[in-house]
Amino acid sequence: MDVLITSGRTIAQGGELYYKDMPRYSEETARCFVNPFDLLELGAAAGDSLLLSTATGEEVFTATPCDDLVSGTVFIPCGPHANAILHATTRGTGAPDYKWLKGTVTPTRRPPRSGWDILIEEGGAACPPVPALPGGEDDEVVTVSDVVCPLCGCLCDDLVVKVGDGAVRSVDNACSLGSEKFLSQSRLMHPISNDGGTWSAIDFQEAIRYTAEVLADAERPLLFGWSGTSAEAQCIGIHIAEAIGGVIDNCSSICHGPSIMGIQEAGHPGCTLGTVKNRADVVIYWGSNPIESHPRHLSRYTTFVNGKYRENGHHDRVLIVVDIRKTDTAKIADEFIRIKPGGDYAVFSALRAILRGHADTLPATVAGVPRERLIWLADLCKNTRFGALFTGIGLTQSRGRYKNVRNAIELVDELNRHTKFTLTPMRGHWNVNGTNQTFSYLTGYPYGVDFSRGIPYYNPGETTAVDLLRRGEADACLIIGADPGAHFPRRCNEHLAKIPTIVIDPFVSLSTSFADLHIPVACVGIDCEGTGYRMDSVPIRMKKVLSLGLPTDEEVLSQILARVQERRQPYGVNVQKRIPSEAPPVA
Repeated sequence: MDVLITSGRTIAQGGELYYKDMPRYSEETARCFVNPFDLLELGAAAGDSLLLSTATGEEVFTATPCDDLVSGTVFIPCGPHANAILHATTRGTGAPDYKWLKGTVTPTRRPPRSGWDILIEEGGAACPPVPALPGGEDDEVVTVSDVVCPLCGCLCDDLVVKVGDGAVRSVDNACSLGSEKFLSQSRLMHPISNDGGTWSAIDFQEAIRYTAEVLADAERPLLFGWSGTSAEAQCIGIHIAEAIGGVIDNCSSICHGPSIMGIQEAGHPGCTLGTVKNRADVVIYWGSNPIESHPRHLSRYTTFVNGKYRENGHHDRVLIVVDIRKTDTAKIADEFIRIKPGGDYAVFSALRAILRGHADTLPATVAGVPRERLIWLADLCKNTRFGALFTGIGLTQSRGRYKNVRNAIELVDELNRHTKFTLTPMRGHWNVNGTNQTFSYLTGYPYGVDFSRGIPYYNPGETTAVDLLRRGEADACLIIGADPGAHFPRRCNEHLAKIPTIVIDPFVSLSTSFADLHIPVACVGIDCEGTGYRMDSVPIRMKKVLSLGLPTDEEVLSQILARVQERRQPYGVNVQKRIPSEAPPVA
């Protein structure tokens, strides 16, 4: 059966993000959500194995019936199973077609593989042993209030964490995803190196020395990730990239990088989440499913929260969801508008035409949406007092990409001729927006910055991580605050397995499989402090709630930078020697 394959987050998959050494992570990423009528046509039932095939490869998934999907569409969670059938073409944006894959599905007797087995096939190593965390010397449980959650771009700052015996014992007010990160025990306490598939412990100084040597000696080093670490660490990373003439890229290149490209072309009509909470009476989630990706977004900032001018919470607001499937967010919305995959640009254009008074020029349906429904939506937005549009990666990882976002911004611009409307991308990792802030501040560009010319150079599709790895250009890679092993296409991971790769991360990740070296560090927001930027660009200081005695990202990166500077002269130090002492005469 021919199908259109789309991938995304699920709350079950998200709850296992910090337990990737456990079998249940692979069980969740190996699910395959299919319309029940399609399963009937295939002669399959819930729990059966299905083989999904694309031009890139094939992988076995476990069938899960789902009425939310239209016939002919298959949904799979983000993870190694999805990446095994994903191509690495980004169409000049840095982001592959995570939301738009054509393939086939057939029943099979083969069981799904674990994520680690997939990575081993791609050239990686088996999961390293993870020892139990040592207990502390606390005699009693300590309660820490107003803790900031280092999980997603919401950066919820009202958590209450109880710490005792050197570990987090409970977390109140957090969503299930945030709680699991605080409670995870999948931590390493010392660096480990991979020698032919065998893991062995080394000391921190030896690990730092090796990392500095690899980066300094590489011709085309790549430093990727940064969304899971502090803004302070990101700044040091940029200095390392400049010193070695490498490329530094962050996670936004594969998620909301296209949103930034659209903003660069058309501007950003944004606002703080507090403004939305206090004023918005119409909230639209377009290509986003916050109940599973940002579970507290609706209850803290948009729909189910009382605001200064919205004292009755959801009774004073209208919630609209626009998506290709009826997500859990769509099920609680006042109105759900289902569009055909890849139809976002056309629907935005139709709404703009209606606002301009050209509704009569539209066809009867646009991307599967009746014209009358679009007229109703345009009229609702036009007559609201304050509207807020939240865009997700459903726009950035499907056909159109940054042009979808640009068209959305131009729609908001059109609405601002009649009322007040804003647009905010739903940023994923807790500090991925911080990467764009620090990168832009220090280099002038938000991601994919190449220092090989001696000056910052930026060109999505050329200087972005997926493209560099797909073309086989990178000859060394440092991964920090991200997990490309769990989220990059197969071809990229196969190249990572061939080059020196160093992972700096508090948790065991799938990228550890490709690493020659994994350096464990303190986790920002749990056992060290740091600055993060909320999805609306508000900087928030992260708290420290316990101490495991591990070095911070800042400390490790600072030592790496110092050693790199000893081995390799930074670009630009001799610039002054090439500048004449006197300016040439003006002709």
